Amino acid sequence: MNSSLDFVPASSSNAKVSEKDTRVAFILYSLYLVSFFMRLPARMPLLGAIRFDLILVAAICYLVLTSKSTKSTRLDSASQYLLAIFIYAIVTLPLVEWPGSVINNGLVSFIKGAIFYFFTVNLVVNSSRLKIIISIFVGCNIIRIMEPLFLNITTGYLGSATYLGQGDFAGRLAGAPADVINPNGLAFVIATVTPFLHYVFATTNKKAFALYLLLMPLLLYTMGLTLSRSGMLALAIIALGIWWKSAHKFLLLVLGTVGLTVIFLNLNDVQKDRYLSIISDDARQSLSAQGRIEGWAEDFKVAMNRPIIGHGLGTSREANWNVAGKDQISHILWMEIWQEIGLIGLVLFILYLSAMIRNFREASKLIKKKLSSNDFLYRSCQAMQVWLLMNLLFSLASYGLKSYEWYLFGGLSVVLLRAVRSRIAEISAVSEPERVPEQRGWRFGLARRINRL
Repeated sequence: MNSSLDFVPASSSNAKVSEKDTRVAFILYSLYLVSFFMRLPARMPLLGAIRFDLILVAAICYLVLTSKSTKSTRLDSASQYLLAIFIYAIVTLPLVEWPGSVINNGLVSFIKGAIFYFFTVNLVVNSSRLKIIISIFVGCNIIRIMEPLFLNITTGYLGSATYLGQGDFAGRLAGAPADVINPNGLAFVIATVTPFLHYVFATTNKKAFALYLLLMPLLLYTMGLTLSRSGMLALAIIALGIWWKSAHKFLLLVLGTVGLTVIFLNLNDVQKDRYLSIISDDARQSLSAQGRIEGWAEDFKVAMNRPIIGHGLGTSREANWNVAGKDQISHILWMEIWQEIGLIGLVLFILYLSAMIRNFREASKLIKKKLSSNDFLYRSCQAMQVWLLMNLLFSLASYGLKSYEWYLFGGLSVVLLRAVRSRIAEISAVSEPERVPEQRGWRFGLARRINRL
């Protein structure tokens, strides 16, 4: 079988051994996810002082590496490509322009992102744990959205601003003061949780559906406050993906049209101008949209300065400043990768993404053949596929080589395929009738011939 996850589903006894062997590590990983997304060290100075996240990561790594169930685990294709990127960044240190920046910033940042893949693949060993991880992920990110919205409603908090031209600025809603995300980052969080709310939680029960109906207007209102054009385009892609997969296309089309009309009529003049600048050259903020397009050309020139090897992992901002005089990291994932680790690294990252996509596609095929549309794995697969479509679009307007999302969802692609195979194996074992041992001998053969008569 040609798959990035080439293994035979483990038996139930082996799965139970793996679950028991990694239980403590999984609990610590769950705690780490909460701490990472909620920025607990930034909120609680004591946790920051003792380097709480670092302690958790060290403890989890030790437990995973010493676990009997993970010692014999073979690297899948996606893991191999991630390891290849890391080794490539080290091997090319003598050839890059700023090796010190690679050591002090790039390698550390890449490890911080890639550990999400490593932990997820090794610790999320069954469907129950997958539910827990998705619940933590969605729950924490909803809090990250609601917190700045609450501050905005109660105190007028915005956290960021954008230049409108002619000396005027407009406020943009960013993450809460304890968070580290800018307006586009907050918009990305909103876009990320939307497919999971729609597929995984809204169909759970009536209370969950009611909460979904309550949250969606708040999420859309918050998106409007961010003034994020890429975020709005990401939501449009999510809506398109949901519509494409739905059996009620006409109803969704009507509801979507009415919803968009209501939302647009309630936008203020700055918001309307901001989002119209996506498609109109006459809008006041169309110059900033044009500036983003011109920035792509500048990023390309920086990448071509060292096209094969790159300037070094984690040096996109440094390269842009020294080559193009622009003091910011490239806001295009593909240009960021090209600038930092060259065409060779870009190919490795694309191969990693291809392995992740193959996992989702194979899981989807198996799910459609064997599992019900009400199954948690079916709904999770739908959400992850829509998320992947959205994030591929968002990659044209944001950096992310060292961000967590590609690696967390790469790990989830492995976990999902493994869980689907395990579930199908269990169903087959239950549905297959017990076979009567084959009887041999001349007497049995004679009796069988008589019965045929």
